[in-house]
Amino acid sequence: MNPPSAPNLAALGNWLHSWVQPDGAIHGFHNHPVWGVNPYRLADFTAGHTTWASPFLAGLAEAIALRPDPRAKALLERLVNFQSTTFLPDGQYDHIGFNAGEICKKGLIHNAVPNLSLGLTALSARDWLAPRLLDQIRAAILRNMEVGCLSYGKNGRPDASSVANQDYARIWGKLLFTRAFEDRRWYDSTREDLDYMIRTFHLAGMPDADSAGTLRVLGIKDILEPSEYYGLMICPLLLAAEIYGDGRYVEEAGKLCRHVVRSHWIDERGQTRCHRMWYFAGNRWHLNRGPMLIAGMGDSLEGIQRYVRLRPDAELEAFLVACDRTYATYQHPRGFLVSGTGWQSEVDIAPSTGWQSHDFRHLVHRHGIDAGFWDAFFTPDLRTSVLLGDQCLWIEQGQHWAIGDYLWQCVFGLVGRKDRVRFGVDLPDWIEGGWHPPKDYAMPGRPVFIKTDDQIALWTGSRDNLAVASIARHPYVPGPALSGQSGSP
Repeated sequence: MNPPSAPNLAALGNWLHSWVQPDGAIHGFHNHPVWGVNPYRLADFTAGHTTWASPFLAGLAEAIALRPDPRAKALLERLVNFQSTTFLPDGQYDHIGFNAGEICKKGLIHNAVPNLSLGLTALSARDWLAPRLLDQIRAAILRNMEVGCLSYGKNGRPDASSVANQDYARIWGKLLFTRAFEDRRWYDSTREDLDYMIRTFHLAGMPDADSAGTLRVLGIKDILEPSEYYGLMICPLLLAAEIYGDGRYVEEAGKLCRHVVRSHWIDERGQTRCHRMWYFAGNRWHLNRGPMLIAGMGDSLEGIQRYVRLRPDAELEAFLVACDRTYATYQHPRGFLVSGTGWQSEVDIAPSTGWQSHDFRHLVHRHGIDAGFWDAFFTPDLRTSVLLGDQCLWIEQGQHWAIGDYLWQCVFGLVGRKDRVRFGVDLPDWIEGGWHPPKDYAMPGRPVFIKTDDQIALWTGSRDNLAVASIARHPYVPGPALSGQSGSP
């Protein structure tokens, strides 16, 4: 049987929706499979809302515009209301810590992404979204740009301290604001900012004469931006070409597209992957492939998709098709995508709503949705879903989630709930101190798996209603539980 050629977009949306709260917050275990950090690693232990998940709004708005649905519209209204009104006192958005959790209260990129997400949402929904919410979007972007983010760069504009993808994301937000609200307050300055970014950050000839990469920061000349950020640069360049009528921006976008495509690699499963970065050593540039994300390619893939719609290109289009297969290969039956490979820890197996919302937006933009999409999106998934990794496993059931260990290995032991912000280590009763999860954190009938010298198998628990996928090197052997006894050491 041939593997699917594209991921199940409705299933991905269903999974993302399962983390949305009644007030419109998008919770999640905020894993970052490029930097290898998350709130567990930094002892923050929060899994509440993150602005990095705001692309879910833009993806939903585009899907609703394609096939209107009252359930989806009500969901989007909740999401927009929350994101456009949730601020810190200084004008930055609240919950901008993402992979650092709530201990982090500053960062340009985590302010810029909700601005561009709200801008994309307004563009897709301005003919049918309630005027009150459109006004809130406009006010939120202005407040964040002109107050909260004024200190990043030189009076809210790029300078020598800028990070390439972050200031490009801010520029994209300004361009989207210009287009969505027909407001030209940043029209001239944004064009100057784009020219500054091209002049100072773009590096031609990477990896060949038809391509260009970007420095991440101006002070470091020997490392280029990781590939997953290039869409944050490609998309604003293409929109700028449209707004300013300047084809030079399309040319620059094409060079960035080819940088990503011509730096790809094929992993051990035969799948096309985005690269980690290029670095300069020994008088030449070297390609570093991993460890690297899978979920989270969406921004760059969307940029490439937008480019080929303007300028068809067989090489770039073949790359998009190959990445569709990568998504499909690494999609769990529950709908979420494998986070990454090469980390040999929870970083590979814990799915992040923050990153996968970017993939959702890209896939809606690329493929659209079919007639059965919304029913599949809103149908509750009642299975116990498990993703097996080499060192640990991800498991979720309803509102419960956990990063668990194999039988008689006690390294991770994290438990949480999708409807709670706090998660933590599930301390045994004989340890009297520390945080102990409330009783309703316990997952009913939670299965236990054993990793032996030569296989992974179910140790205790029922196979009924169990959905298992694996990225572990040890083969997973499906079958009845090996033991009827307790799985706890």
